[in-house]
This record gives sequence, structure tokens and C-alpha cells, in this order.
Amino acid sequence: MNKVGDIVKEILKKEGKTQMDLCDVTGIKKAAMSKYLSGEKTPRTEILIKISDALNVSLYTLLGKEEEGSTFEICKSALLARSGNKLSDEEKKELINLILGD
Repeated sequence: MNKVGDIVKEILKKEGKTQMDLCDVTGIKKAAMSKYLSGEKTPRTEILIKISDALNVSLYTLLGKEEEGSTFEICKSALLARSGNKLSDEEKKELINLILGD
């Protein structure tokens, strides 16, 4: 499964744009973009940033994760709610799962 490529293709389709349009905006060569979108090659972080900027979506969206900030906000809220008290083992597990996406 090529999650990033599938997500990019879906966004391009919704926007009525082509892979070539994305190449033009990002400066990524067509052959490289094709490999990224097919899953043949995994894009480096800098490439993901270029693509997310060009598509006007967050990296979280591009990677198929929760909306930007939600995991952070949940963790922050949980920690603030504890007012400096120790977290229970269950709370620790939940936070770790949120952070790691398990």
C-alpha cells in the first residue's frame, strides 16, 4: 500500500490537477514524482514538505494521520489536566499510543 501516493493522487483528482501540475509547482522531476506516487520510491522529508505546501495540506494529512495538532493537543490537555500530578499507567499507555499512532 502506498498511502502518501494514494493521498496525493486523491487530492490532485479533487483539485482537478495533474501530476505534471504538481511537478511544475514543486520543481520535482516527472520521473521522480511518478516513483513517489506509485510507491516505488519513498519521498524524503524535504520532498514531502514541497508536496504538502503545493497541495496546501498539512504533513499530517499527506501522511494519512490525524489532523495537524490534534495528537499534540490531546497530549497537552491530558498533561495540563493532571496539573503536574503523575500519570496513571493507563494514561501513560494512552499517551504513548497517541504519539506513536498505535
